Amino acid sequence: MAQFKEENEIKIFILYLLDKIGYPLDYPSIGSIMMQDGIVNFFDFAQCFFSLVDAGHIREIVRDASGEKETEESGAHAERDRTSESPAAIGAELDDLAEEYESDATVLYEVTDTGRQVAQALSGNLMVTVREKSYRSALRHLSFAKKGAYVDHSYRPDGDGYLVTCSIKDKKGVIMDLTVRADSDYQLQRMLSNYSERPEVVFRGVIALLSGDVNYLFEDT
Repeated sequence: MAQFKEENEIKIFILYLLDKIGYPLDYPSIGSIMMQDGIVNFFDFAQCFFSLVDAGHIREIVRDASGEKETEESGAHAERDRTSESPAAIGAELDDLAEEYESDATVLYEVTDTGRQVAQALSGNLMVTVREKSYRSALRHLSFAKKGAYVDHSYRPDGDGYLVTCSIKDKKGVIMDLTVRADSDYQLQRMLSNYSERPEVVFRGVIALLSGDVNYLFEDT
């Protein structure tokens, strides 16, 4: 699937998915959802996301033990120039926010009325296949996210093929860390696409195979 490069496309994509999801999320979860299908890279996402916060299209919410308090949309982020920040610096901030999310003070984000109007007016400019696939992927990601799990995948060249790594982690540690070989570009793309769309199914399949629940696959033919 093609990757968005234009700033306006990325912003509309962010607003569209947040509007469709319909409730506040923390920054690490939003980042994972936006990037899981490879439609947006991390650096572009981070720049566009906080630009939307500064513009008042996304609202920051702080929840603590004393209740819920909303900050000004153009407050903490407006004074910072993120265009000069490196991907490593932004990545470190994502880790800091993840730690903050697990503490008593939780920072969440949601679309404002203005952002919702923009999303509804301009989301038609996004390809239908991109909208539908990304929304389905977001719902699957959130089903794992509600369990405190983080789904990821990566690959690297290995001779004339690739090594594909699929992982699932939660707050307690590793749930799955699987590396397999893809012998062709076609097989690589099929593996990445299938895992991105069905991580829970892949996980259940691996468990079923290893535990012998589908032993018919091992029968001699």
